[in-house]
Amino acid sequence: MKKLVTIATLIFSIQSIAQNSSAYFLSNPCLTPDGQTVIFSFEGDLWKANSRDGQASRLTAMQGYETSAKVSPDGKWIAFTGRQYGNPDVFIIPVNGGEVKQITHHSGTDDVTSWSWDSKYIYFNSNRMGQLSGFKVSSDGGTPVRVFSNYFFQYDHNLCEHPSSGEIFFNDTWESSNQVQRKRYKGPFNPDIQSYNPKTKQYKKYTDWEGKDFAATLDRSGNIYFISDEANGEYNLYTLDNGRKKALTKFSSSIKTPSVNAEGGRVVFEKDYQLWIYDVKTNKENKLEVSIIRNNVLPKEKDFDVRPGNIVAYDVSPDGKKLVLSSRGELFVSDVDGKFIQLINRGSTERAREVKWLADNKTILFNQTLDGYANWYTIRADSSANKPKQLTNEKKKNRKIGGE
Repeated sequence: MKKLVTIATLIFSIQSIAQNSSAYFLSNPCLTPDGQTVIFSFEGDLWKANSRDGQASRLTAMQGYETSAKVSPDGKWIAFTGRQYGNPDVFIIPVNGGEVKQITHHSGTDDVTSWSWDSKYIYFNSNRMGQLSGFKVSSDGGTPVRVFSNYFFQYDHNLCEHPSSGEIFFNDTWESSNQVQRKRYKGPFNPDIQSYNPKTKQYKKYTDWEGKDFAATLDRSGNIYFISDEANGEYNLYTLDNGRKKALTKFSSSIKTPSVNAEGGRVVFEKDYQLWIYDVKTNKENKLEVSIIRNNVLPKEKDFDVRPGNIVAYDVSPDGKKLVLSSRGELFVSDVDGKFIQLINRGSTERAREVKWLADNKTILFNQTLDGYANWYTIRADSSANKPKQLTNEKKKNRKIGGE
């Protein structure tokens, strides 16, 4: 008879090793001003990678998630959204890593969008006044101010400065904020590329597509790049060429979060859980093969708090003597009483979830992600040096192992 074994703490020994892998689930990329380094989010931390060879290293290791990184135009600082204390706030860190400084302290949601061209102010989205609005704050800290204070702008977000005209580009509907995933929307709330100059009080509208144009990013010369779903219903990269809208990519799957380097010439964006770079001079886009190198500095003995609420799946072997469980993306085996616990080394950073013993009492069937999709694998439970055997390679999620 199967039973759930409550395991409060799993203690096991692991060897610190450097791991090198081609990574997926990279997000929110940006570039240093010269376009040679990419900053991005991965596994809840900020990383940087050389844009030529993709060799990456970790910049932050905070308790919460770090996203939405933006490099200051002077190349000295990275502003980012940190969730160190639960809710998102604005933080900064030196571009080469170092001491992290918290800039905003509010119970609302503060999410970084861009820098001022003098590198003195950080623009961010926030709901601290109710509806989502665009704010800016000094990189030295202080009280944030709402950028558009007049009644006309009630949902302004994604703010970024033009380097010379004084215009501030923005979007103003939920279709470009919390409904970004809804492609092919056409209607009265479609977002457009538009700007407002607080000094001259002049408003401009640059696009009039009935679908979605949003997420403008500008270089120091004032060149504008943005997302649109006009061509094929998928989000692609566009620019304005002498005031006319021009498609730069023709992907059949959507891009996300484009960001041009301050000096111009390169636009980085996310597509299919990986990073791509568009070269303005050659008019070509290429995937950046990012190689994640981990230098584990954990002590040999590590405590894993695996209360029942953190156990995703478990199974007892057919002979009733062994237990396998999945917790926090890892696989563990033990005796049925949970006294002798061992981590199964899969040689992979992908998350494992569902688990089941096979009839031989030695082999474990489990699923883990492959290119973003859950596929089936088997692995021997009685050896620490074996490698998983891949059973499926499908562009869909294989889930729900059948029971007896």
